[in-house]
Amino acid sequence: MSNFKPKKLAMAVALGTMVATVIPGCVTVKNYKQEFLGMDKSSRESTGYYDYKEAKLKRNTIVVPDNLDNPGENTDLQIKFRNLDSINGKLGEEVDVRPPTAPYRSDLGLHSQWASGEAIVWFEVNGPHGIHTEDDAWMLLDKVLRSMRVGVGKVGNGEYILTTIPRDYDEYGKTYSESDEDEGLLRYTQVYQIRVGRNQAGEIGIATKVISSSTSLSNNHSMDDLLSLVEQERFSMGFSNNIVHEISLKNEVAQYDPDNLVVTLGRDNNNHDAILVEAPFDTTSKLLAMTFPRIGWSVKTHSVEKAQYEVEVLDSQDQMVKLFKTRGLPIDHGSYKIRIGLMPNACAVTFYDKDDNPLPSRVVSDIYPGFADQLVEEFSEYNQQAPEVVKAK
Repeated sequence: MSNFKPKKLAMAVALGTMVATVIPGCVTVKNYKQEFLGMDKSSRESTGYYDYKEAKLKRNTIVVPDNLDNPGENTDLQIKFRNLDSINGKLGEEVDVRPPTAPYRSDLGLHSQWASGEAIVWFEVNGPHGIHTEDDAWMLLDKVLRSMRVGVGKVGNGEYILTTIPRDYDEYGKTYSESDEDEGLLRYTQVYQIRVGRNQAGEIGIATKVISSSTSLSNNHSMDDLLSLVEQERFSMGFSNNIVHEISLKNEVAQYDPDNLVVTLGRDNNNHDAILVEAPFDTTSKLLAMTFPRIGWSVKTHSVEKAQYEVEVLDSQDQMVKLFKTRGLPIDHGSYKIRIGLMPNACAVTFYDKDDNPLPSRVVSDIYPGFADQLVEEFSEYNQQAPEVVKAK
């Protein structure tokens, strides 16, 4: 007779129920597996095609018909043999196939590049960027870090050099958000060192490098993963490109008055009900992404090509997502698509349901007051981040 008693069976059933209870979603299951089986690095792996490693050099097997001369050969075009053991670096399955971070170039007369272990933003001499001295770059850097919500930990004594406080970033060097956590993305807690200087041509430069990095899952479980040299370059270049991008956005914001930002109800180019924002397209798109988490909307996907965000409106007890002010945001929980359209004097923010149908006029009208309040507040906060005087002691 089996020794597996009913009480043990009940305990096993209870244990299974408990496991099912503490692992309610796909993200939790994904984190659970990585904690015990190791970090998922599938995004770094190559396709698995390695037949080229077994390739052999064969003689010319072209069949020459009668009465024709044998084709000539040019030895200059032969591929020379290379011993794979003499190649430095990873090969085959060990190659990190993620694309490198490309440098940015702006019409404002600035660009980024990777040199000597640092990602550098160069300000061209006499460019329209308005950065002509070290003090200009130092104060600009303070504004940019505030916009990126990256804090300053230490300022060098007598030097234009600072170290940031630890901040969480995603795998592509963007600051970690609530939506990243909801999607279960890896969390990189990093510290950057940034300095201001000049090159031989007299150009002002802001140089950035990552000096500390630790990797964890979205639930903050620490993982054993050291950054390779390629990853260090990718993160530093990503941070540097953020500086270029933020400067460009600041220039766009300066072209309008956020204190008198006009957000109205109207119709887009497809004659659908929409919220119209009188601001540049890129700035509107960026600040929408910052607004969604603040009103309880989780961004699932973002398509730059379609200018579209797919969001999940989270459930709440009173079916209302409360804003910082007294207004509520009356919208049912569920999945929605939000598209940004460019109009002659404004950007149209149009709302669609999960089946790609535009939301009815009544729903858009109900959303408008609270959504407009939060968007105006976000624009004002973005532009009015008063620069704190940071001095090189």
